[in-house]
Amino acid sequence: MRRFSLLVPVIVIAAVGCDRSTTPPDANIGGTYLVTRETPFFDSGCDQNRLGDGKLRKNTRFTLVAARTDCWTIKLDDEDETYIVPTHVRAE
Repeated sequence: MRRFSLLVPVIVIAAVGCDRSTTPPDANIGGTYLVTRETPFFDSGCDQNRLGDGKLRKNTRFTLVAARTDCWTIKLDDEDETYIVPTHVRAE
């Protein structure tokens, strides 16, 4: 009788420094926020069944202009306004 050894690969995921938050912080109109993970933005609102028009990089700073539960209108430092789903942001 032959014995076979099964090697089971083990994947270890370190959560150190990971942003797992998907709950937006309190919306403070005029407040300054920071993107904590690469985030898609939309030029004409969040309620679209498509990919974003681009992505905001981690650590992008913005000012909150208007807020709904699932879509924020934001103003970037270069004065451009756009829309994001605020799942990976934090107040500054």
